[in-house]
Amino acid sequence: MAKVRHGVAGDPIGHSLSPVLTALVHSHLSRTEGVELPGLKGVVVIPTDGVENALAWGYAGSLPSPPDWELVGSPLGKFRANTLLERAVTASMDHIEADSRLPNAQLPESNYETLPLGLEEVWLSLTTPLKHQLSAAAVKYIDNAMEIRSVNSMRWDGRSWSAASTDGPGISLVAEAFGHPSSGVMGITGGGGTARSVAASWCENGGTVRQLGGNRLLEEDGPWVLCDDQPDFVIDFDNGEGDIIVTYDPMEGDFDSRIEYLSSVADGRWLLCAQHLHSWARIWAPKYSDKLPSLSLLMTRLVAVEVHLS
Repeated sequence: MAKVRHGVAGDPIGHSLSPVLTALVHSHLSRTEGVELPGLKGVVVIPTDGVENALAWGYAGSLPSPPDWELVGSPLGKFRANTLLERAVTASMDHIEADSRLPNAQLPESNYETLPLGLEEVWLSLTTPLKHQLSAAAVKYIDNAMEIRSVNSMRWDGRSWSAASTDGPGISLVAEAFGHPSSGVMGITGGGGTARSVAASWCENGGTVRQLGGNRLLEEDGPWVLCDDQPDFVIDFDNGEGDIIVTYDPMEGDFDSRIEYLSSVADGRWLLCAQHLHSWARIWAPKYSDKLPSLSLLMTRLVAVEVHLS
């Protein structure tokens, strides 16, 4: 039977919720009629500041010293962590519909090529500081990830690596859910990998960008449209602030209090869910893009898992 391993790599990484999302979406699709997926062999976090170490894990399949995953206090891949995650994901599947208090937006129809699934698939999620480190010759780019120097999703199908940038489309989905029209002006502080992906995607869909400063700036000649107009909403990539927040912290409280908070605050969980759905739809399993959970359903189940693990 075909198997897939998923790793999320970067530094810091022990807090990452990406392993939860991979398990949630895989569980959802596995319960959907007509879907044939490789079995989920494992999910791991890979602490590294070099993308070559993430690729090495992809080839080797193991880490010399797997770190503790902060949600359970033990390494993913070990019996305790795996069991706790599996139980939490299974319990979250009781939520068959999204919580009605959460905003939602529809994932666009996928037009990405469906490649045959390999017997030993490897799916990678890349975070800071790895998104700009791949060379042009290393992988096949399915979108403009190389042009904007921002890769956050990769796939090894047994023959070659493919790569994509889904942060930008993810932000566009979150912006739609929270009522920001795609033709609007987005204010951006910062110009790193995530900001470049977001600016390119936003302008591709008809919007414009107002640069508001930052440690790095967007290049004038990039694939985005810069303007001096008053922004309709703001994202601060340097400080994790704004109308849409790209970072997230541990949450406290019961299920209802967390849902109430996320119904009005676009914290980084929304971006993580949205870009993760785009990763499935664009590069990991585009064949089943129309069977993915909705943005609000995935968020509902993510909250349920976090509550269960707490």
